[in-house]
Amino acid sequence: MMSKPDFTFAIRRILVALDASPQSLAALDAAVNLAAKLDAEILGLFVEDAALLGLSEIPYAREVLYFSSAEAPVTRASMESRLKAQSEQARKSLEAAAERAQITWSFRTARGRVTSEVLAASAGVDLLALGKGGWSLGSRIRIGSTAMGIVESSLPVFLLPERGVPENAHLLVYYDSSPAAQRGLLAAAMLARAGMDGIAVLVESRNKVDVKQVEKEIDALLDGGDIQIRYLPFDASNEENLLRLLKGEKNGVLVLGGRELLDKLPSLDTLLRETELPLMILGSAPTS
Repeated sequence: MMSKPDFTFAIRRILVALDASPQSLAALDAAVNLAAKLDAEILGLFVEDAALLGLSEIPYAREVLYFSSAEAPVTRASMESRLKAQSEQARKSLEAAAERAQITWSFRTARGRVTSEVLAASAGVDLLALGKGGWSLGSRIRIGSTAMGIVESSLPVFLLPERGVPENAHLLVYYDSSPAAQRGLLAAAMLARAGMDGIAVLVESRNKVDVKQVEKEIDALLDGGDIQIRYLPFDASNEENLLRLLKGEKNGVLVLGGRELLDKLPSLDTLLRETELPLMILGSAPTS
């Protein structure tokens, strides 16, 4: 009989990284909704980007206005004022969302390099939520540099596209019987019990025998239970097959039990660029 992994997954404190982007607001909504389901606390963080402040001190610095080709001068004072306004906007958005959901919240502003400040603020939290996109007109789905930097760390992270988490969302779990896959399954089960709409298990398989074996393993890990589970076999040797499957699960939230599972999926950059699924990646070691 398969033994259960020594793993406890609880979300009590969620850090949400906020800025002026639509993806940031999607991350805020998802974090607040999750906190309400799990009786967790929300910590908001806005980072005044030191790189932007540095650029504003370059003589004759200009910015191209978003909706036109017109240029405007950039000064240290104007950049300071803009960042202060964005921080206040982020705080008000968090306050309004948290009060509607009746959850505990706090907010602070830091100054420095964005990725470094977010990583530093993540000490002691159970999950970091942030938008996966950045400000760009160059592509439909762009992966922000902060998001990529965070994903490459060891933090449990919840990446949200601009559309956020869809209504009636279900969990998608990649399962290959590894300890990381088992962690992902148990975390998804906790989220399903908190109100998500069941679990779809991605199974590497070319025959029904493999799927039946996985069904037995999962039943043992979850002690049966009343969670609705369905199985989605796929050919792991065909990257396009997996991407097509993921794109078809429009209401899915992909949960990975660890970074090591990314090695068995398409490249991280491809996965993030080609799908608009919310993505939760647990740390490689169990969290407490």
